[in-house]
Amino acid sequence: MIARRDLAARVASVEDLTRTCFRLELTCREPVVAVPGQFGMLRCGAELDPLLRRAFSFAGVRQVGEGWVVEMHIKEVGKGTTLLRRLAPGARTSLLAPLGNGFTLAGLSGGRLALVAGGIGLPPVLFAAEVLAAEGRPFDLFFGAARASELYEIDRLAAATAAVGGELGLCTDDGSRGEAGVVTGALERRLAGGREIGRVLACGPDPMLRALGRLATARGLDAELSLEEPMACGVGVCLGCVVELEDGSLVPSCKEGPVFPVRRLGERWRS
Repeated sequence: MIARRDLAARVASVEDLTRTCFRLELTCREPVVAVPGQFGMLRCGAELDPLLRRAFSFAGVRQVGEGWVVEMHIKEVGKGTTLLRRLAPGARTSLLAPLGNGFTLAGLSGGRLALVAGGIGLPPVLFAAEVLAAEGRPFDLFFGAARASELYEIDRLAAATAAVGGELGLCTDDGSRGEAGVVTGALERRLAGGREIGRVLACGPDPMLRALGRLATARGLDAELSLEEPMACGVGVCLGCVVELEDGSLVPSCKEGPVFPVRRLGERWRS
């Protein structure tokens, strides 16, 4: 794996996915080799305000010709993300990447993989799904959001799961599309129905991840959670994203994670 570098990047495209979320694609001349679950720290503009970069998981990384394309899905929530949404194709920025540790896609001894995403937690899960589909490795994928209008990239998810004979389960809190209720409930129903799951990989809001942590602990499931802790530096220096582990130690999520096995996390994520 290539060590992190501060990469010069240009905006290839900005495309709306929902009312609040958008896809940002960057092109880099230098190689960007990353695995699903890793992320990058992106400069929001040419000015010093905002000073800090923003952390975004990769939704995909691919080589195109002699360059590399990095795909991110971003929710507009403040000044930095608003500036990113307004970037024009060709605009210059910089990306510190790849950072952190990704999902474990290999070494599954039994059952099948279950990928679980909630809301804007979809990017690393989509990345994992497309990597697994390209390798012909079976998985099921469950994607939930508050309402139908907040579900996105459904065609890509359907294509990836269909390529390996997997199930795509969509859920909405209000029942406007797919199964009604939270996405963790869909996974729990499959398990109760006898579905054999060997490992769960998930990213989403904290309540969803805690629910998955409890489910994995109760059923003895191998599960990995991609945590969405706020990050300022992305390299473990500022200690603004510390996470408590099972042994009581505190570690920076950006460096030790953002993907953690549930068994390694503290009580907050398992009860």
